[in-house]
Amino acid sequence: INMARAVLALAIACLASAASGTTFTGWTYDPENPSEPFDNVAAKVTNMIHNLDPVDRKQDNWQGGFCTCMENGHISSWYQYASAMYLIDTCNPTDGLILRSGHLQDRHTEPLEGMMACDTLKLVSYCLSHHAPEALEAWQPVCSNARYTTPACNADCSSAFHGHPTGFGSLVLAFFAVVAVLIAN
Repeated sequence: INMARAVLALAIACLASAASGTTFTGWTYDPENPSEPFDNVAAKVTNMIHNLDPVDRKQDNWQGGFCTCMENGHISSWYQYASAMYLIDTCNPTDGLILRSGHLQDRHTEPLEGMMACDTLKLVSYCLSHHAPEALEAWQPVCSNARYTTPACNADCSSAFHGHPTGFGSLVLAFFAVVAVLIAN
């Protein structure tokens, strides 16, 4: 019975955490100083690569692995999946990430450009999750701001973050906690 109570307490704590939501301070559009969110994406990643936005990770050349992942990724393109190099001008530990964000400027009206933009966010999230998962928390607000400007984008900017369960995971955990309590009684 003690184990069932412990599981129930954990489930309640997870549900409370998920229900409270997580807020991030991030970019807000300023019409006096317009900016392109995908330029902010490249700048954020470059700052992480250059350690200007420190990533709490051992120095294991994650930057090179991340860039290799990006360069070998595929995104939606004009009527086919194609290399992400269509949008990536440069990605290396010395220069950082430079995106051809001008290719995404019509993502609001051109569905295929929107798909390319969304897939780019998914690719960065994927590569970070495999080469520097510690960077995902800092990446999430910048990614979310860019996703907000991309119609019908379903990129989950923090889906690979290895933290406490939230959302659906919390509901599943709570369900099993209730089942454990019922079985224990």
